[in-house]
Amino acid sequence: MTTPGRPIAADEDPVCGMHVDPETARAKGLAVTHDGHEYVFCGKGCMLEFRDDPNTYLDPRHLPMM
Repeated sequence: MTTPGRPIAADEDPVCGMHVDPETARAKGLAVTHDGHEYVFCGKGCMLEFRDDPNTYLDPRHLPMM
């Protein structure tokens, strides 16, 4: 059984908490699909951090940096 993750809005960067336009993020290659859910990012750094360890940022105890 998996632990439910924290709620993340469709336009929220799960790493820093910044709100981004999903279409713009996709166009810039700043979107990742994980476990059937698309996540968008403010920049490459946040995207790479998430890609390398998504469970850290999906954990309910994670507090975004912003």
